[in-house]
Amino acid sequence: MEKNPSRNLAVYVVWVPELGAQPKHVPDAATLVRDPRARHYWDGDEVVGKAYNGVLGIGRIAWDSYFIFDPGKLWDAGSVPTPDFWMHQMSKVRQAPMLSPKVFAAQVAQRTGAAQPAGVR
Repeated sequence: MEKNPSRNLAVYVVWVPELGAQPKHVPDAATLVRDPRARHYWDGDEVVGKAYNGVLGIGRIAWDSYFIFDPGKLWDAGSVPTPDFWMHQMSKVRQAPMLSPKVFAAQVAQRTGAAQPAGVR
């Protein structure tokens, strides 16, 4: 986030109980994303991941996933919007590419009007 100073960027980090994570781990984990534009949430029941399983059709709870929503995307009560672009780090999921930080940053830059990272189109 430090390479994209755009005020058009908002980040929502949803922490889930995968790999043994618990609410007590969130404060330390949140230090990985230190930026005033980031908001952190604990989803112990994995409500968000279960909802995205249905939207993305991946056959499992979505976690370790990175979504981009174009400006104006609405979140309705009872449903989650389809991301305009997404990447992940889940094994055996083929519906979207594995996370490439450079590619993801370029997609964010394109949508926020920030400078594109060098070497990425």
